[in-house]
Amino acid sequence: MINGINGETNIKELVEDNDYSLLDGTFYDINELPGRDMSKIPHPFIIETMEIFEDSIYRNSIHFIHLNHTNPALNKNSNEYKKIIYNGFNIVERGNIFNL
Repeated sequence: MINGINGETNIKELVEDNDYSLLDGTFYDINELPGRDMSKIPHPFIIETMEIFEDSIYRNSIHFIHLNHTNPALNKNSNEYKKIIYNGFNIVERGNIFNL
């Protein structure tokens, strides 16, 4: 469940009901901003989203957007980027086109 505009939303149902899901990928994990209280920054972590969908057949429809400049997943050579792609998720890049 996630907090939505009208209360809580089941993120799994939301993803299953759509061909593409553009989900927040601001931060990869809690260690991204050392010295900052990450509970004060209301963004889900990419690793949390991947855990929620690890057994889902819909994970390939998930595209992470809005990556912070500190997010290691911005680097295609990073282990974090490779883990996201290896696990069947996507990271949106400038110029991506989604056919609706």
